[in-house]
Amino acid sequence: MLPPLVYVAAAWVCGLLVAHHWLAPLGVEPAVLLCLCLLPVTAIALWREDRTAKLGAACALALLLGALRYQAALPHPGDPREVASYNYGPATFVEGVVDAYPDRRDKTANLVVAVEAVEVDGERRPASGLLLVKTNRYPEFQYGDRLRLRGQIETPVAIEDFDYGSHLARKGIYSLMQGPEVEKLAPGQGSAFWAALYGLKDRARLALARMVPEPEASLLQGIVLGLKAGIPEAVYKEYNATGTSHIIVISGSNISLVAGLFALAFGRLLGKRRAYWLTLAGIVLYVLLVGADSAVVRAGLMGCLFVTALYLGRRSTAYVSLAASAVLLTLISPLAFWDPGFQLSFAATLSLILFSPPLLRLLERGLPRLASPERAPGAARFLNEALVATLAAQVLTLPLVAYHFGRLSLVSPLANLLILPVQPPVMALG
Repeated sequence: MLPPLVYVAAAWVCGLLVAHHWLAPLGVEPAVLLCLCLLPVTAIALWREDRTAKLGAACALALLLGALRYQAALPHPGDPREVASYNYGPATFVEGVVDAYPDRRDKTANLVVAVEAVEVDGERRPASGLLLVKTNRYPEFQYGDRLRLRGQIETPVAIEDFDYGSHLARKGIYSLMQGPEVEKLAPGQGSAFWAALYGLKDRARLALARMVPEPEASLLQGIVLGLKAGIPEAVYKEYNATGTSHIIVISGSNISLVAGLFALAFGRLLGKRRAYWLTLAGIVLYVLLVGADSAVVRAGLMGCLFVTALYLGRRSTAYVSLAASAVLLTLISPLAFWDPGFQLSFAATLSLILFSPPLLRLLERGLPRLASPERAPGAARFLNEALVATLAAQVLTLPLVAYHFGRLSLVSPLANLLILPVQPPVMALG
């Protein structure tokens, strides 16, 4: 039987789905769901000794809370304080602060601006929310710059077959301004912590660009720092065609390597107890440094749970870690559940858990027929890390790739098998 947390996590996800497909379109108020939560809470109190009834009530409560969290995360476009209420209005002045690491391209840059005020017909009104600003690459703007923008605020729409609006909504962005007039009012208006972290990221990006030629420098920036904007389109298409584009984004393997390096270095220098806290801090800082998208946050949460299990001397249950990371991530950002990156990351981990053991048993039965008894154990260990892990991860991810991106690479298993042994050295040396 699976641990209770797995059932509770599954109920939470069902709550997100119910709210997304039925409750949100019907306009069900969060207050209604909050009142309904009293029923399972009462059941848990009445049947405390009955484990089955208590688990069922806990799952019902998780389902309602998941739906409630989804409903609470939706925007309120009728609220005049929301910048989204000005979408498709007349040309507007907007004042706000750059709130994230700038996404710089060859000729353009994307800035996420935390809006503070909107000026319409000479009247300044307080406002809130995030605005995506598409502007020129130069002059460069940094995190924390206070800007005054003049342009039309729009609602993001689909681009060909890509639902751009839903993609931005998962980041809490419901408004867009393209090619505005930009005036920089003041620098350094953001958090000192984020300014220092993004400054470090910029220095690392420039250092890689100086030391490594293109396109390898852009690839390394993607592998180490999560920066994909500089990767040439032709190169990115080749990675997509071979089913290996996950190599050039931050994934669970990157987090595992970072956690291992921190644990090894700090453990030798400071001992197990201090090394644990510094390793956790290192994982969190790395997740924040590379952008903290949903797939990276899931991998970071699992890494923290695994390190904690080792520290407490308990066996880390993969199902529990995966379920806990999914609940925590969707608690922070409910719309992340519909992020293809999160789905692929979750599916790859679940696929490894489900299919690695049977594939390994099949391999162990077949190897003695192909190799001598002395060589079979060593070959099994090598193939377990390479072949079994690669094939197991592909079982659930290939259908998702075909569904989301409309492509299916027949060479993907072989390509990933060849890449896997060199990925850790590339990451570590980078």
